[in-house]
Order: sequence, then structure tokens, then C-alpha cells
Amino acid sequence: MSWISAALAFALSNFETPESVAVDPEDGSYYVSNVNGEPLAKDGNGYISKINAEGSVVIQKFIGGKDASLNAPKGILVSGKNIFVTDIHAVKGFDKATGKITALVDLSRFGVRFLNDIAAEPSGAMFVSDTMTNRIFRIDPSNHYEAKLFYGGKELGSPNGLAVNPKNRHLLVATWGSGEVLEIDRWKKIHVLKRGLQNLDGIDVDNRGNLYVSAFERGEVYRISNLGRGALVTALSGLVTPADISYDRKKDELLVPSFKGHTVSSVSQKTQAG
Repeated sequence: MSWISAALAFALSNFETPESVAVDPEDGSYYVSNVNGEPLAKDGNGYISKINAEGSVVIQKFIGGKDASLNAPKGILVSGKNIFVTDIHAVKGFDKATGKITALVDLSRFGVRFLNDIAAEPSGAMFVSDTMTNRIFRIDPSNHYEAKLFYGGKELGSPNGLAVNPKNRHLLVATWGSGEVLEIDRWKKIHVLKRGLQNLDGIDVDNRGNLYVSAFERGEVYRISNLGRGALVTALSGLVTPADISYDRKKDELLVPSFKGHTVSSVSQKTQAG
């Protein structure tokens, strides 16, 4: 399916290097992280936009400025009353109603260099990828946001996108460097689900057990059946730097931020086979 022929639910422009988009499962609204500058620049320019459930921008700069201290926000998720976002060396939490900061988890002591994506398991614990150092951390909000190394090693292939397998709660990883789709089980054993791809960014799962993975440089999104163990097809092509994609399971729509295209689009997947 080409980008032009895809069933667009909405397409919004005027974002500033949008990296990631997340859906609020409670009200169906969306939050977008805008790097708005260089990915490693501590310039205070980053911000989070809010989109309503109908696909209209509510507030372009919902969270940002000096009060929020956002530099280059990337991976984003909504968990309970909070929005969590990675920002170079830290994970920051904000009240989704007021935008006020609620948590600051500084991982500088671990020597992190490029915190990228973030994903949560049902317990609320969060996983965070550090792409440049081949590590994934686990943060426990129920224990004063305690952060620990979950996994580290070259076999992670510069981990980028993260998602949690809804069936077995294993961690799914899209790698930037090695172009692989990985699954890390509860015993921390790595299973290679797909290999031979390039510069993978975001990853998520739909209601039918399909895995979606974005290829940043190739401008494509792949759909892989059977939770990454089945056939791979190109779901979308002709995109401009699709970054950290997300899946709205209630609406059956794929959310695609275009990093260099400065857009966020939602594409219906209701007609796609399982």
C-alpha cells in the first residue's frame, strides 16, 4: 500500500521534528514529542503537542519552555495520569491534565548518551532504550522510580523502538544499527524475529497480533504477522523519515510521525488481514 492510497484518518502539519506519538487510552487523545532542534542538543527547545481524539491540534506547545525543561524529547507514552518522555539522559513525567512536571529520572550516572524510546508493561514499569550504548533500562514508578539496567550488549544492535508483547509481556525491540526485530523474554534471552532490514525506528502491535515496524531511511512501515514470527509485508511506502510509530488499538489506526517532514498522520488499518 502506498502512502497516497492509504486510508488517512488525519494528517497534520507544522510540527517541529516530531519523533514520537502516543495515544491516551482513556480519552483517545494523542501526544507528540517535538525535538525542535538537534537530537542531542540541550537547548530547551523541545515540547509536547496535544491532539484531540478527532484529530485536531488542541495545543501546539502543551508542554515546553523553561518550566518543563525539555531539550530533545523522543519516545513518549501515556500511563495513568502521566505522560512520560525520554530526553537525552533523563526520563521526565508530566501531569497530562496540567502539564506540570511530576517525575525526573536522571540516568546520567549510568553514562547514558541517547535515551530513545520508552514502553510500559501492565504493571506500569517502563523500559527505556539507550541507542548509543546498546543498553535497555527498566524504571519502576512504584518504587520511587528506581532505575536498573535491564539488558546490555552488542547483540542489541543499537536498540531504538520498544514495545511490550501483549500476549507474553516480552519486550520487543527494533534495532537501528543491525536492522533486526528482537524479542527479549522473561529470562532475558534474545530471540531474533526478523533480520536484514535497515535503520529501524518505531515498533508496535495491533489487535490481531501484527507487528508494525518503521524503517526511517527507507521511508517504509512493515507489517509482520504472528507477533513478528510470520510474513513481512510493506504496509506503507513513500514516507518521509517515519520515526517512532504507535498503534491506536481502539480505532485500529497506525500513527506515523514524519521526523523531517514535520507531520503526524493516522492511517486506518481496518481492512488489513491478520
